[in-house]
Amino acid sequence: MNEILWIRVINEVIPLLLLTVLGVVIYRGLKRNQTLLSEREELLKRYLLFRGDRQVRLKIYGGDEKIYLDLLKNISSSWKNFKKVYDDCLHSLAQNTTRTKRFLQLITLGLLINTVRLFIENYYFFGFEIHFIYTLVRELSSYVLVVLSFYLLRNQTQKFLTLKGEVVKMDREILFFPNNLEDHQKHEGLFNEFDPLETRKGEDGKKDQNPGE
Repeated sequence: MNEILWIRVINEVIPLLLLTVLGVVIYRGLKRNQTLLSEREELLKRYLLFRGDRQVRLKIYGGDEKIYLDLLKNISSSWKNFKKVYDDCLHSLAQNTTRTKRFLQLITLGLLINTVRLFIENYYFFGFEIHFIYTLVRELSSYVLVVLSFYLLRNQTQKFLTLKGEVVKMDREILFFPNNLEDHQKHEGLFNEFDPLETRKGEDGKKDQNPGE
């Protein structure tokens, strides 16, 4: 009787312990990733402000060749520094994601081993058919959390990392000049406000049609 009681306690404690560790791992992993992504965005914003300031200075001091060349060197060196820090941030993101994924895989392996143990135990003590459905449904509920954890991790990093956990290769200039049709349509009103090319074309067309006016 005591042995059966201890077995039942173990059967309850092991999945609970593994799922608790799973929750802690995915929480810390996602939180760390979010911190790195926020740092990336802040870095990009700061560099945009810096680059804009230097572009303005180029226009102001364009007549002074020495200052102009110094500004160009400054922009070039700052771009290299920006790329290094930016790449380091993404590299840290890849490392943390890989580490989190490995912990999740180990926990999943532990759950699988425990599931196999439960099926063997049920077959040995009660017969396979009696508790099969109950054990199956109970164990599947644990794997729902596992699948959800992997999904959240992938969804958070899919824009920056491949399925293998490697940083997606991209031209850093795209960060400043996105070529996205959806974004273009979203901000079309802004483009027309500051660069109303279509309006100008329309006016030119009217002038061509009415040359006497």
